Amino acid sequence: MPAVSEMQAWVLSGFGDRSQLAYTAWPAPELRPGEALVEVRAAALNFADGLMIAGRYQLRPAPPFVLGAELAGVVVATTPGSTFRAGDRVAAQVWTGAYGQYCAVDEGRLIRLPEGLSFAEGTALPVSYTTAHIALFQEGRLTPGQTVLVHAAAGGVGGAAVQLARAGGARVIATASSDEKLAIAQAHGAEALINYRESGWTDEVRRLCPDGVDLVVDPVGGQTTLDSIGLLGWRGRILLIGFASGAPAQLPANRLLVKAAAAMGGLLGLCQRPSPGDRRTGRAGRARGPRPAPSTHWRPVSRERLLRGA
Repeated sequence: MPAVSEMQAWVLSGFGDRSQLAYTAWPAPELRPGEALVEVRAAALNFADGLMIAGRYQLRPAPPFVLGAELAGVVVATTPGSTFRAGDRVAAQVWTGAYGQYCAVDEGRLIRLPEGLSFAEGTALPVSYTTAHIALFQEGRLTPGQTVLVHAAAGGVGGAAVQLARAGGARVIATASSDEKLAIAQAHGAEALINYRESGWTDEVRRLCPDGVDLVVDPVGGQTTLDSIGLLGWRGRILLIGFASGAPAQLPANRLLVKAAAAMGGLLGLCQRPSPGDRRTGRAGRARGPRPAPSTHWRPVSRERLLRGA
């Protein structure tokens, strides 16, 4: 393709709120060895992007920069020795840059998209589905027949966890804050549905699983984490994915001790942890497993909706 020197992108000029975000001209990225240039066809809006805008995310690049951590698109240029070719359909997680027309991506982060999977579906794979897979199977050691309690089960990671756990042969108890959200979790395969805004939700989990659950997927934090520890069975595991409630819990080690239980962090970085001076992280792969959330739940984000926070 002809060299591209400039593109349009969502640029964050400073930390604060969405008023710092503008769709504007920005220099197109230059490729470094081991990178591929991707023309972005779809990009996901994640909870972490809001934290990034506010300056509350663990990663704090110096503004201005192109926002966005999850994309899908088409490879348009590569560097010598690449295993990718122009025209390859891919998805990727990046630290920043997904909300531009083009993004330079370490090839180790690229996921080849199979035919039949749209770019909109593919852009949900790198963050939510990879995080859920790591949490369930790598850190949580989930096996068929075990019971998983998934909080915020209609969210990005929660919805992915429901689908993947069911595909892995587990029984899924899903919690969410409304009947509408629980219906989404049910459509993804959850067998039991609980509204955790209602009093007595922990009693309902105990009724469904008297011996305790084997695994908890917790993107919420705070009191939800503390309540969930009490629902673990013998050698149960709670996976701490995030703190959507706004506050991490102070974990009661004694309650973990008496059940020989464990609390662990489920982080995408476990498979893409960068080494100092090494920009080639992770491993190129091909998407497998259940299709991401049904297309009826996709919400296109216009410029006006993004700026007003809808």
